[in-house]
Amino acid sequence: MMRLKRAVAVIGSALVVLIIIMIYSAKDLSEFAGKRQPVADYESLKFVNLENRIKQLEHDLNQHGNEVQDIKNVMKNIIPQNASSHSIKNSQMNPKDRLKPVITEVLYESNCPFQLNFVPKTDIQMLEIYKRLKFDNPDGGAWKQGWKIEVDEKDWNRQNKLKVFVVPHSHNDPGWIKTVEEYYLTQTKHILNNMLLKLPEDPRRKFIWAEISYFSMWWEDLGEDEREVVKRLIRNNQLEIVTGGWVMNDEANSHWISIMQQLTEGHQWLQQNLNYTPQSSWAIDPFGMSLTQPVLLKEMGFRNTLMQRVHYSVKKELASKQQLEFRWRQLWDGTGKTDMFTHMMPFYGYDIPHTCGPDPKVCCQFDFKRLPGHGLHCPWKVPPQEITDKNVAQRAVMLLDQYRKKSKLYKTNVVLAPLGDDFRYDHSTEWDVQYNNYQRLFDHMNSNLNLNVQAQFGTLTDYFEALHNDRKDADFPSLSGDFFTYSDRDDHYWSGYYTSRPFYKRMDRILLSYIRAAETILTLAYLSGKPGSAWITDREVGLERQLSDARKSLSLFQHHDGITGTAKDHVVIDYGKKMLAALNGCQHVIQHAAHILLSGKDAETPDRNALFYNIDDVRHSHDSIAERYPITIGPELRAKRIAIFNSLSFDREEVVTLHVSTPYVEVLDTKKRRIKCQVSPIFEYGSSMSQTKYQLSFVVHIPALGLVSYTINALWEYESPVESVRSGIRIYNQYGDVQAPVGFSDILVSPSSREFTLQNNRLTASFSNLGLLKALKVGANTVPVHLDFAKYGVRQTAERSGAYLFLPDGDAVPLHIENTIVNVIEGPIMSSVTVQLPYVRHSVTLYSSLGADSLGIEIENIVDIAKTSNFELVMRLSTNIKNSDEFFTDLNGFEILRRKRFQKLPIQANYYPIPVSAYIEDDKTRLTVLTGSPLGTSSLLEGQIEIMLDRRLNQDDNLGLGQAVLDNRPTKHIFRIILEQKTHSCRATAEGHPSGFPTLAAHVAAQTLLNPLVRLLRTEDEDKISQPDYLSVEAEFGVDFVIPTLRTGVTLKGRDHVAFVVHRQFVDTCFADQTLLKQFPLSQGSVNISALLPTELGSKLFKTSLSFLLLKNEVHIKGDLLMCPMEVQAFILQR
Repeated sequence: MMRLKRAVAVIGSALVVLIIIMIYSAKDLSEFAGKRQPVADYESLKFVNLENRIKQLEHDLNQHGNEVQDIKNVMKNIIPQNASSHSIKNSQMNPKDRLKPVITEVLYESNCPFQLNFVPKTDIQMLEIYKRLKFDNPDGGAWKQGWKIEVDEKDWNRQNKLKVFVVPHSHNDPGWIKTVEEYYLTQTKHILNNMLLKLPEDPRRKFIWAEISYFSMWWEDLGEDEREVVKRLIRNNQLEIVTGGWVMNDEANSHWISIMQQLTEGHQWLQQNLNYTPQSSWAIDPFGMSLTQPVLLKEMGFRNTLMQRVHYSVKKELASKQQLEFRWRQLWDGTGKTDMFTHMMPFYGYDIPHTCGPDPKVCCQFDFKRLPGHGLHCPWKVPPQEITDKNVAQRAVMLLDQYRKKSKLYKTNVVLAPLGDDFRYDHSTEWDVQYNNYQRLFDHMNSNLNLNVQAQFGTLTDYFEALHNDRKDADFPSLSGDFFTYSDRDDHYWSGYYTSRPFYKRMDRILLSYIRAAETILTLAYLSGKPGSAWITDREVGLERQLSDARKSLSLFQHHDGITGTAKDHVVIDYGKKMLAALNGCQHVIQHAAHILLSGKDAETPDRNALFYNIDDVRHSHDSIAERYPITIGPELRAKRIAIFNSLSFDREEVVTLHVSTPYVEVLDTKKRRIKCQVSPIFEYGSSMSQTKYQLSFVVHIPALGLVSYTINALWEYESPVESVRSGIRIYNQYGDVQAPVGFSDILVSPSSREFTLQNNRLTASFSNLGLLKALKVGANTVPVHLDFAKYGVRQTAERSGAYLFLPDGDAVPLHIENTIVNVIEGPIMSSVTVQLPYVRHSVTLYSSLGADSLGIEIENIVDIAKTSNFELVMRLSTNIKNSDEFFTDLNGFEILRRKRFQKLPIQANYYPIPVSAYIEDDKTRLTVLTGSPLGTSSLLEGQIEIMLDRRLNQDDNLGLGQAVLDNRPTKHIFRIILEQKTHSCRATAEGHPSGFPTLAAHVAAQTLLNPLVRLLRTEDEDKISQPDYLSVEAEFGVDFVIPTLRTGVTLKGRDHVAFVVHRQFVDTCFADQTLLKQFPLSQGSVNISALLPTELGSKLFKTSLSFLLLKNEVHIKGDLLMCPMEVQAFILQR
């Protein structure tokens, strides 16, 4: 009877479970309806999803745990052997094997605005515009790049007046011809002091300000009474802060996380000091406009943005159709959710002659700083006149004619007329002549009803509000795409600055990685509750100040004359010194927080100067390449303890390389187990090798946001274990003997050259007899990939290449390379080839790990063109990929656009920024180039990608800088080249879709390239107290989720909080096989924040705007957070 009851119970339970499985299955089909992303194996995915549901059932029906397990075991037996649904990842930290479903597609809800099945419909698509435009440049008369605009004054009447907003502004570069401090003391300080005096004189006066770097400096100089005047001007809407970033950032070279950082830096300052939230964005001077900028602004709560520097042919095209105002939309947005209302200024510049209307000769006469005796003049030889009772009627009609003509380029009767220029209003007399003369003109216009105009001073938001009151957003066209490459006239394409001063561009990316690592590890230490965790975030005595200063230095360099490389030499040096101090500050924060996390000795003592670890990345000056920290060990000092920190939110298994003083070593993991390591000589120049230091390489496994210790022990030669392997060395084209370092007697030296191959567990690289890459073999497929270097000269005309402009004298000419010494290292962990070429020390490395560093080859170029003249150096990769005239480049490391090489445009017009990645592909093969620093790139022939490495130019290009580019420094570039074949027949996007996406391999390789593991060397080698590791993450995110910011010290409503940002990257899985999907698992569309962060009982989680100014809804702290692909969300943690 008992058995019968038990059988009935089991059968009943099974039936209940079966019914729920059916419900879950039905739910599964409906929940993901409308999604599209290629699936490697549909049958496999069915079982994967079913098994995931069973996991949920286990949780929901734990009272039937045994029965569920029985059914689950049966289900496992039905899954085909080749459809492995889990990868078992051994973790030395966690003895239990963790089961992970292999997700073969990017899963997302059907209500996401993400559309790849077809090309999303927009009224204007920039690539299509480029295909259509002739790019001719006929003389348009007064408006040289346009046409003669006709107006009929009957178009306006008393019920339909022209509304004019004149917006006074002063554009203040935080560094260009002078340093930021020099500008502040000589000009900016006086501009803002005058504002404080002059705006209160008349409540009708308005002014806008953008750069918080300057505003914060000025604020420090103000007394309490003066600060109250500023607050009153803001309350009265006489002063508006536009954008509110630390700077007006460059949009070509800056990484999106740095853009977000600099905007947040400014917004946090506004929150803390003025309780102010900006509404409208103002970008009048960046040299080309990125599609990433509006998506970040949108997430920060902005509704409107304004831009100026766009190709003159594009401006003319949009103006001809009254499309200069539009809803700027992301390429993959099928619903308009990402739309940002955008105003494009129509004319040549943002100065007063080019902003009141189409005729600069007329507009210049209304720039009253150019009145006789004020130090400026009009190039058109007709000066302004002071406005008097006698001339006001005639002058008002003259100016109104320009406003009316300008209005004809837009859909509404609301006109924006900016009134300013670089560093304007620094003398009180300018405030008087501009405001007083314009007010007389406005008074006359407004009192003469037959003119049918309402003119006034306004802020930027005043203009946008009037416009939105006049028309609905839906009345304006939607536009997708970006605005690169910028040209202001003729064939002057501003593609040179994508590469200018590459040393500091590389430094920018290194500083960003350190800030991310320092923010993250400081937050982990603070949340850990360990001894010492309380004092470190104190703004006065803690480490927060060093991090805050570092963020300010990074933010300052995002200025559109900073990272662009377009400032004077001494200003570039000033940026470099600030970034070096920031790097050192971040390193100090990292080592201190690491000591707290590992519960080291005296961690609780609030001594922010204490040094527990040295970071293996030493910089002696602002303009020199970093060096490795030498680890000196031997018979007297046997052991060196190191710790490795992973700042990313996924597990990493990668090769770490250190410099040690002996070849006889062993490496131990946290459990004192010996692990495999490889010792190699260090080539110094030609075939000569260091006799005092060696390269030690070994594979580490560091979990997400993990900190793990290893120990390096020095041994006697006879003690060398089998796990410690010495590299095989081959030197080609070497005549004569070489001096072998200790431990390396068996070196193959050949006076001749030959072709050879190197390989790892994923690919084989073939090299020519010059030591240059020749082909890559992945699986059974070999693809020719020829690497070479070439140079551009400058054309022999009056106007030549400079810091901004790229004006080549024709096609690039290959560098002549004669037989050069080829140094080859081979081993089980890393293999490399190094050659010294003209201007470049070129190395290619293949790593043998199971991590992202093994997915392709890594190229290191140390470039030195200091002895050249008018010389621009490129690296080229030539393949047989049939990409026709199309290629793909990224914007700010955030998104990827389809590009097209146009024969109707010159070489410089076909160059685009490569902040992180570019690729070419055909139906079967993709070649991706990932770069560790922002540069310029193009595909000028089918199957080819070229990347500019450095530029040395003997002349100014007449755009205001006033100097040549001759301050070249030896510069290290790091690239990863990933060749992939499609694993099955599929497409990630519809044919002709304007958007591209990184492959899974390219995504993780880029993340790890830009965020290298941090190597910490313990200063106290006898340390017996520190713990072996710190691992706080309970469950790994999918690699499609990225945590770009995790930080302390965010102010909201007067309180400091922990804050973080989550980004979900869409990846193209067409090139991913089951092995790769197991190595780098994708998410199921959601993340659990409590698995990432240690949270106290009673902690609350709130969603906020991206710069943490606007509090949104509370989020269940233990729940799963669903996110759409390409979405960015910000949160604060209340403790």
